[in-house]
Amino acid sequence: MRILNIKLNFFLYVFFLILSCQTCYAFEKNKSEILKIEKFFKNLITLEANFIQVSPSGNVSNGRIYLDLPGKLRIDYENPKNLLITCKGFWIVIQDREAKTTNNIPVKSTPFAILLENKSFLDNLNIKSEYSIEAGIMSLKLKSKNNDKQESLVLEFSENPFSLKKWIIQDSLGENTTVLIQNAKYNNKLSHVLFFPDTFPEPNN
Repeated sequence: MRILNIKLNFFLYVFFLILSCQTCYAFEKNKSEILKIEKFFKNLITLEANFIQVSPSGNVSNGRIYLDLPGKLRIDYENPKNLLITCKGFWIVIQDREAKTTNNIPVKSTPFAILLENKSFLDNLNIKSEYSIEAGIMSLKLKSKNNDKQESLVLEFSENPFSLKKWIIQDSLGENTTVLIQNAKYNNKLSHVLFFPDTFPEPNN
């Protein structure tokens, strides 16, 4: 019986030792991936990419997106061609080329405020960030600590190779708008004209 107890205790010791090592490895791995995400944003100046957008209802649209930090954004839809979204200050400007209408939304009321208004959001105490890693996909969820009703922004990266794959806008009702990023180019110089378009310009696509 004593020998049996010794063997059992030894087995349990080895089991918990292995479990502890796996936990430490997982922690270090998560920490390493978080540092990758932080480095990505600290080095991000511009982004130019194609995108596919899926709305909560399942409608699919596509186009091209331009980002110039801090503060500038252009989402140029190819489908539907009538829609153009730009930002170059305090407002998100939504233009309907076909209807000749414009809708202005304060940047602070959108999830893009996290990226556009404060490039160093990872060090911002007013922004809550949550990391997760699953099946080779790293996720970073960003949300204002001061406004529970504001939409949250989830950014997803592939682990190997490391790259931004999509972002998800989650509204207060829990519905998601997913934007898939394709053919991304980083830190190339972008013309300022992109972010100061003429009134109801023709599509660039």
